[in-house]
Amino acid sequence: MKYVITGATGHLGKKVTEELLELVPKEQVTLGVRSPEKAAVFKEQNVHIEKMDYYSFDEQTAVFRGADVVLYIPSITHPSEQRITEFRTSVEAAEGVGVKHFIFIGFTADHWNNPFHMSPFFGYAVRRIAMSSMSGTIIRNGVYADPLIPYTEELVRTKRLPYPAGRGAASFITRRDLAKAIAAVAAGPDRHGGLYTLTGMQAYTMEELGELLSNITGERIRYEPMEVQEFARAYDDGSGFGRVNASLYEAVSMGLMGEVTTDVEKLTGKPPEMLRSYLERHLL
Repeated sequence: MKYVITGATGHLGKKVTEELLELVPKEQVTLGVRSPEKAAVFKEQNVHIEKMDYYSFDEQTAVFRGADVVLYIPSITHPSEQRITEFRTSVEAAEGVGVKHFIFIGFTADHWNNPFHMSPFFGYAVRRIAMSSMSGTIIRNGVYADPLIPYTEELVRTKRLPYPAGRGAASFITRRDLAKAIAAVAAGPDRHGGLYTLTGMQAYTMEELGELLSNITGERIRYEPMEVQEFARAYDDGSGFGRVNASLYEAVSMGLMGEVTTDVEKLTGKPPEMLRSYLERHLL
C-alpha cells in the first residue's frame, strides 16, 4: 500500500510521519510538503519527499499519482475560506489520479453551531469527502495539550488564566498521542472508513486547569477570564489569529469542546497520557 502524507513538517505532521514509519515500510511512504528543506530529518532516513503546495493542482496531482491512501493534515491557514480552497484543490487532484482512500485529520470543533472560526472548513471537508469518488476516514482531534507548556511561563508570571471559556470544559490530548492513533488508523485497512474522535481521558474546566497548573508550578494561578474581544486583542499577532483563538474558547464556553472518548485506547491499545502527567514531565 502506498501512502502520501501532507503537511508532514508541521507540529502534528512530523509526529504522524514518525509514528507511521514505525508501522509500515518507508518505501511505502511519500511526504508531500511545501518546503522540502524542512523535511531534512526524513530525507536522512531515505523517505521519499516531494514538493507540494496545497494551492497547486499540478503539484498535488504529481504527488498523489500512484497512491492508495492520502493522509491529509490541513494547513494552519486562516481564514476558513482559504483552507476550503486548499482542500477542494487537494480532493480534486486525488480524485483525478484515482486515489482509493482519503483520511482527513479534522477537529472536534465541527458542530453546526460552533463559533470557532475554522469550523466552516471542518464542516465542508467531511461533506466534500462524502461526495467524492474516494472512500474516506474522518479523524476528529481533541484540543492540543502541547501549547500549554510555552504558555505556562506567562500564566505563572501573571498568576492568571485569562481564557474566555466560562464554565465550559476542554478535553486536552498531546500531539504524540494523536499521532499514534492516526498512524494506527492509516496502517490498518480494516480501520479505514470509520469516524474517530481522539480526546484525552478527562475534560477540564478552566478552574480545574488553573488548579492543576497551580499544584504543578507551586504558584497560584487563578481563573480570571477576559472578555472575548479583550482576549482577541491581547493575543493577536497582527494576523487576526487572536480572534480565531478567542472563538475557540467561545466554543468551550458553550460546552462544545468537552467530548471524551476511548477511541485512542481502542486504536493503540493504550490510553492517552493524562494531562497532569504530561504537564509534570515538561514543567518540573
